[in-house]
Amino acid sequence: MKVGSLILAPGYDVYDAHLSQEYGLGRYANVVNALQFERILSASGPTMGHVERPSDKRAPRRIAFLQCVGSRDQNHAYCSAVCCMYATKEAIIAREHDREIEPTIFFIDIRAYGKGFDAYFERARKEQA
Repeated sequence: MKVGSLILAPGYDVYDAHLSQEYGLGRYANVVNALQFERILSASGPTMGHVERPSDKRAPRRIAFLQCVGSRDQNHAYCSAVCCMYATKEAIIAREHDREIEPTIFFIDIRAYGKGFDAYFERARKEQA
């Protein structure tokens, strides 16, 4: 069979972090998932790109990114292969919006897949120091 192109659209399901109750998503106002934080960083988002805590609308001084929630635990051996770079990007953008923010990424190990991704991660680490 001759084809001119192939479109692969496997899709994905976002992990419901409410299932990891120990982190408090849905119980604590300042616990947000990555997609919600992406909207906070967006100029067209609810805060117009200003990084602020949902609870009191004040600028946070520290932001913790928890990696591997819903994967790489006793029930899930897989790695999504995108979260590490996603968190790195969000941490860099948060600091670009407010230089006073101190982001910390908690991870098992960093998986920087792709050309130039390891250099991007190293740049983020050096900028934080």
